[in-house]
Amino acid sequence: MSKLVRRLIVLYVDRDNDVGERLGVPTPIIGRGNVLKVATEYILRYPDDSDANAMFGAVQLYDTLISTFGAENVEIAVVTGTSSEDVTADMKILNEVDKVLQVFDADGFIVVSDGPSDEVVVPLIQSRRPVVSVRRIVVKQTRGFEEFAVLAKYYIGKLFSEPKYRRYALGVPGALLLIYGTFYSIWPYIPIIIRTMIIASITILLGAVFMLYGFNLHNSLLRFIRMYETTFFISALSVFFAIVYLLSTYYILHQAIPIWGELNIFDLMGLVIGAILTVNVIEVYIKYKVKPFGRVAADVLLTMFLLFVAGDLAGYMLGKVGTYVLLFNLTIYTVVGLITLIVLSILRNKYGKVKSRGKPGPKGSGLR
Repeated sequence: MSKLVRRLIVLYVDRDNDVGERLGVPTPIIGRGNVLKVATEYILRYPDDSDANAMFGAVQLYDTLISTFGAENVEIAVVTGTSSEDVTADMKILNEVDKVLQVFDADGFIVVSDGPSDEVVVPLIQSRRPVVSVRRIVVKQTRGFEEFAVLAKYYIGKLFSEPKYRRYALGVPGALLLIYGTFYSIWPYIPIIIRTMIIASITILLGAVFMLYGFNLHNSLLRFIRMYETTFFISALSVFFAIVYLLSTYYILHQAIPIWGELNIFDLMGLVIGAILTVNVIEVYIKYKVKPFGRVAADVLLTMFLLFVAGDLAGYMLGKVGTYVLLFNLTIYTVVGLITLIVLSILRNKYGKVKSRGKPGPKGSGLR
């Protein structure tokens, strides 16, 4: 110890003022007897709090120092801040440090704390007297591993015993293992082209799901779905999977799928989709007495896609349709689609705000 430092104060810093607020004692607390009394009262009320252990650690350090420097050259004190732990707390600590120095004028401090949040005031204390040392009291949890083992056993048991958690802990992994085992057993017998299509479909599906949730588009999609009946989406999904199957078959077999004369499978699908959507349009109008312009637009766009684009797109993949023909049909489809959307926008702006008087219509009714 430097000869310039002959008188020391063991200073416990409680920046958030747990000691003062919980016990209602005034601070600063000066003297071994007073600090020991407060520490004992505090640990009896809050045995799991580290502040009490830190105060006892400060008392132990004080007892060690008086054997070296003498009781007349060492003092112990507790200073506190405020629960806000901001500038107000730091100013309060400085004021209390000044009060301690008025009672016991020391050459330096040994700061005791129970964590880094209290040690941020060390530079402030150094503005009054040098800080000779900083002592952090760390509370050891000897039963930490046992408590972790007990908690882990409890939550693992809960995970596998309660149905609402079991579906995620066992159900989802079980379904994934079942799918993996099924594909693993039949994978060598699947043609390479089909494998590519399966992998691409899974990738596209996952990418679409991640994108919808990532950009928060799923709520808009759900609102859109609620505007239509379940029958419409069942029909649409059925047609979609039928198209995927026929396209894959068309591509694998490398041959056309004619129906009659110039009529091929895509023209037939277009007519089927048009019929399905037309029936849905009539159904909505009869049930709710509204003009389903959106359903009509879907009818036009899906039907025109199959009649103009899908067949030539598959033929282009096989080298049976030229680029000019494909681009020409894509241009026609694009023009028809733009005209359809413009007309739909005009009709909705004109009729979209018209509401029937009297009783409100059934749930889900409105302009479609």
